[in-house]
Amino acid sequence: MPVPTSGEVTRPLAWGYEASISDGITDVLLRLATAPGREFTLTTAPLAAQQINTSQTPEEFRSEFGQSYGRSDFSGGQGLDQAHQRTQGKNDYKRFFDSKGVDVFKYAGEKGTQYKVELLHKTTLARSDTATNQVLVSSSNTLYVGDGNKIYQSTDNGTNWTELTPDSSNASRTVRGIAIYGGDLYVAMSDGTDGTIRKYDVSTTTWSDWNTNSKHYTDVFAVKDFIFGVDGSNGNLLNVASGSGAPSIVKDLPDNTEWVGMTDAGAVILAAASNGYVYSIKDDSGLTIKGQTFFEGEELTDIIESNGIVFVGSKQKNQQTNGYIGRLYMAQVVAADNLYIVSNKQVIKEWGDDSTTVDRGPLKFIKTREQIYMSVIEDANETHLWSVFLPTLGIARNIYYSSASKECQGIAIANDILFFTLKDIGVVKEDTTTYVDDGYVILSAADFYTASAKQWIGSRVYTNSMTGGSEVNTFYSTELEDMTNASSSGWINIENVQIKGDGDEVPLVNVLSRWLVTKVVIKSGSGGIYSPYVYSFSVRAFPEPEDVIVKLPINVSDRIERPGKLAKNIPGIGQKIFNQIQKLEGKSVTLNVFKPEETVRGIVENVTLPVSEISKQGSTMIFCFVTVRGQLQESDTSEITSLGALGVGNLGIYEFGTWYNVQERI
Repeated sequence: MPVPTSGEVTRPLAWGYEASISDGITDVLLRLATAPGREFTLTTAPLAAQQINTSQTPEEFRSEFGQSYGRSDFSGGQGLDQAHQRTQGKNDYKRFFDSKGVDVFKYAGEKGTQYKVELLHKTTLARSDTATNQVLVSSSNTLYVGDGNKIYQSTDNGTNWTELTPDSSNASRTVRGIAIYGGDLYVAMSDGTDGTIRKYDVSTTTWSDWNTNSKHYTDVFAVKDFIFGVDGSNGNLLNVASGSGAPSIVKDLPDNTEWVGMTDAGAVILAAASNGYVYSIKDDSGLTIKGQTFFEGEELTDIIESNGIVFVGSKQKNQQTNGYIGRLYMAQVVAADNLYIVSNKQVIKEWGDDSTTVDRGPLKFIKTREQIYMSVIEDANETHLWSVFLPTLGIARNIYYSSASKECQGIAIANDILFFTLKDIGVVKEDTTTYVDDGYVILSAADFYTASAKQWIGSRVYTNSMTGGSEVNTFYSTELEDMTNASSSGWINIENVQIKGDGDEVPLVNVLSRWLVTKVVIKSGSGGIYSPYVYSFSVRAFPEPEDVIVKLPINVSDRIERPGKLAKNIPGIGQKIFNQIQKLEGKSVTLNVFKPEETVRGIVENVTLPVSEISKQGSTMIFCFVTVRGQLQESDTSEITSLGALGVGNLGIYEFGTWYNVQERI
């Protein structure tokens, strides 16, 4: 007699078969041998410890089950969308996705203080001005801002301003650019046709012509020991020496192109132009061009060097919206054959997308010992300063002006206070006495390197003791799209800390997802005079059990018992069934159990040798155990028809009438 298969037995349950197992080639119908001590079991596979160790920060090292993901240092900057990636940067464990209104760099580095995140300060208008060219610089904690044919000076952090007149004999000439060299001011003046570079000697408070030759100067740069002027009539970059000698041309530019920035890069001076080129200038018994680097498809906006790293700003026009996508590049100067080029270019930040309608190119770079500052128009309503933290090369938003969105025309620092000017608006000042109402940090999505769903079970936040109505709120979302929308309705509140966050785990209930995105919101409270500190934040997850283990006692006796019929002995059938089952050990199979109706796709882990059980009453039972590990499959409910219903299909002709087919053989 052949081994019974699903293809030969059309109604297996009616003939005493309670399960089937198949690897796609071998197919066997099974009778179970359930009894006390040999039960049929279907259990969830035990949770296994995560094989990949993702712990990098103190918040992730915990002697508890599951895995934790957290941050206790955010100085790596924003822009990391997924925390657990195959290729990790050396500072990725300090990075996050996005932030606004919080200072992630203030307490970073070797400052001898505990790292923490606090709110940024508000900004206020230190000087209102509708001028269209408000160039801003600082020297020795004194601020200078251009306004028409005047320069206004402030020695008290923008509280009071004193008027200076660079060129009283030529009132039609307006301030086009200001550079600082040796503490003195060098001011580009022009009436649209003629002009000069005027020098302001700070020690004597006197003005004089730096060079007596008249040019249409539209900008001025001080780099190394050179004063460079830009002739707006033809775009020439000029080496302007003191005295009456004619300025020498360093490099000319095509029409409709302008110089946007210059910087000292060590061996050479780098000059960036809006045509997408960075020119390398070297003093070899005179200033000569010693190389050029092209940024394909980009219009450059500024350039600056710090600690051997060159930062280049650019923008690219969106022809559909007339907006500009902004980019910040990081690169290095490389020398070869006495030529110097900007190499190893890498985009570290991009602002905007295909829907951008404003000019988001980064402008007006300045540097300190630790940071590079630049301005970016955020949207139609806000202009932000962004900063690069040099020890980690992380980038994040800094202070911002939210009353209008305008082009930034200068950034300066005086007495550790940030200032920037906006076209048609005036001088914006960091208000160091008042914090913004609220700010947030959105952490990178976490999945612990696995695509399987996790049971997210809790979060922890550590803060200082808070006063003045300030608070810290934490949120989560299981939607990746919410990372780019801090105000999305998909954010679900976890905890509102109003006194102190001491790290006690707050449970997350029924949160099942591959990824979890989290957000920490800091609020300053009444009057904005106090900012809470956030020291760390973390979440914890269990791996969601996906596998089940099925253990079946299988009847491999030669005695066949059938419902409503006499038992029958078929010599050798039990051994045949066992042999077929044994062939499936270690193979991928589909196990169908008829009652209860379950389907498991998985692997046969084990087939035990047959065991004989002799009972005092009844026949001898020979059985083996089959263990299958796999995943439960959703069962499909068939449409009820007249043949499948109780009245006809089950109690009528099929089971108790004349339908026998191959079943009659056994």
